[in-house]
Amino acid sequence: MKSVKLLYGAAIAAIALTLSAPASLAAAGDECVKILGYEWSGEKQSMDPADMHSGDDAYHTFAVYNRLVDIDDNFNVLPELATEWKVSDDGLTWTFKLREGVKFHSGKDFSSADVVYTFKRLLDEKTGSGARAVLEFLDPDGIKAVDATTVTFTTKKPVVELPVLITNKFTNIVPDGAKQDELRLKGDGTGPFMQEEFTPNAPVRILRKNPNYWDAGKPMADCLRITVAQEAVAAVAAIKAGQVDLMLNVDPSVIGSLKDDPNVELLQTGASNSMTVSMWVDTKPFDDPRVREALKLVVDRQAMVDTVLLGFGQAGADNPVPVGSPASFTKEAPKQDIEKAKALLAEAGYKDGLKFDLYTAEGVPGMVRMAQVYAEMAKAAGIEINVIVTPAESYWDDVWLKKPIVTSAWSMRPPGEGLAVAYTQSAKWKETRWERPDYDALLLKANTTVDPAERLKLFQQTGELLAKEGGLILPMFVHQVLAVRKGCEGYEPRAQNFNLNFENFSCK
Repeated sequence: MKSVKLLYGAAIAAIALTLSAPASLAAAGDECVKILGYEWSGEKQSMDPADMHSGDDAYHTFAVYNRLVDIDDNFNVLPELATEWKVSDDGLTWTFKLREGVKFHSGKDFSSADVVYTFKRLLDEKTGSGARAVLEFLDPDGIKAVDATTVTFTTKKPVVELPVLITNKFTNIVPDGAKQDELRLKGDGTGPFMQEEFTPNAPVRILRKNPNYWDAGKPMADCLRITVAQEAVAAVAAIKAGQVDLMLNVDPSVIGSLKDDPNVELLQTGASNSMTVSMWVDTKPFDDPRVREALKLVVDRQAMVDTVLLGFGQAGADNPVPVGSPASFTKEAPKQDIEKAKALLAEAGYKDGLKFDLYTAEGVPGMVRMAQVYAEMAKAAGIEINVIVTPAESYWDDVWLKKPIVTSAWSMRPPGEGLAVAYTQSAKWKETRWERPDYDALLLKANTTVDPAERLKLFQQTGELLAKEGGLILPMFVHQVLAVRKGCEGYEPRAQNFNLNFENFSCK
């Protein structure tokens, strides 16, 4: 994908230009608030909320669109395009009252028809959205417009956490009848910013303030200029020079160079991204559960947090639910056990050790270092891992999902969504090729169980099944660190790194 690499280089060059060029050569949108991202969707970049390939797409999608409701870091539901909601006595029908007087950027009035169309479109297999895997509890025929400002979701079984579960990265509301080919290039949302300049794979995108935004007085900034740098030194140089206002993820390796800078403020989230090593359970040697268990046992998780993240994180237990969550099956992360790992490998026929390639890239900050540290830890058990570092700009297209063992990263999600997004049979991104009908049935039962205590038990059982038998090694959750230039204010980081909110952010 030479074109991706060329334009990625252009993105870095654009940042470098702002550091050194005179005013007459200033880049487009230089008067805007400048956002620096770290993920890159390349040629697959899209303005269509149903078609998000990485966090890169969230940079513009969450500025252009709104969802029905929002959630905070504790998964409490907050009003957005819906102002209130309630559930029927039998737990089957959720009713949402919609905000009145809202318009799409095209000038079209927002109504319940847009909500119905958005969700039915996401559930349609032809759309090809990753949303289908996390919205399996919805019945397309049960999504109805009662009147222009009322929409109902009727499910076949009670879904107590439905408002939380329909609030994922795909569910920003699009206009009724909007077509996929049109939405990819031209976003038409109800959000605080309007698309001004966007071309897939281009180094710069510019979004302009929506003068008719429904939340009076917002957004605070007149426009956003969004670029991406996956090279930590270039990103740090940009914010130190005052040419970037908000850096969405600081690589742990360069936090020290910013923490004492009086012109930069560092912000930190709670448990955010999970960082993983993911293997295909249908491919040798990873098809043997003893090998998978051994590969999990070689990890010293706290040492990895301290070494890779410099302490800005917490140990994980090989499933997407953080150990501190009530839905976690365990209260502490697994301990390293080299001797047991050796014994399991011997039982599996690898008494002389195991050797394989592990593919990685700096797709998110710290991912390469995690792979390298993991390889060092595995040596003690006789496991020789050849870490292959590939270009970050093409990793998600050319390597991820195409090699039998890779590093990966996922944003924080509520248990019912996190346990589904890559691990159910209908998942779009089955990075471990885990396909277990009993797992899917257990998760669906958890998502449709009314009793909260019983629901937590089911989430715990689901997470334990994945952790014990799946192809996922999840050694740590990242406490994401962001950097804000002096003179800027109003940005509140979210643990869900795709849930970006630029409405209150402004710079002098």
